[in-house]
Amino acid sequence: MLPPNRGSPGVCFAGAGGRKGIAMRKQIAIALSIFLMLLTLAVGAVGQQPASLVASAQGEGTIKLGNEEFEIHAIVVKLFKDGKAELNIITDITVFISGTWSRADDAAKDIDLKITGNAVSNSMEGGGTLFLTEDRKGISGLKLEVLNKTSRKVVKADFVAK
Repeated sequence: MLPPNRGSPGVCFAGAGGRKGIAMRKQIAIALSIFLMLLTLAVGAVGQQPASLVASAQGEGTIKLGNEEFEIHAIVVKLFKDGKAELNIITDITVFISGTWSRADDAAKDIDLKITGNAVSNSMEGGGTLFLTEDRKGISGLKLEVLNKTSRKVVKADFVAK
């Protein structure tokens, strides 16, 4: 049994351990605080998705421009932080499409596209979906249906990455 007022074994009190006990508790508190901050930052970084994306993919698909149909060989997509989107669809010709993008949440693997124009004008209206890979850093597919308001022709694209 311990004598009265001597404290518990292994516990350092200011009266019993002096300055060494206080310094040790401060170091432990600082180390614990740093550990908790780093843990919080690591967990926050895992949950975040990039606010922009530049990706390309080769694959197979078709794009119909009115009555003409072309095989899609590849696509390049640029999604900007401000919500703007640029798509380059590579076929025998290259089709430039612009618009805006959004997604339901950061964990979503599909991105909603609202198409407003092409490289020359804002004469397109429609939308589609860009499908991302599991890690949400690459492209797995694309579906578009857009009306060219000038020519009144429908543009449809369907693409699957290899």
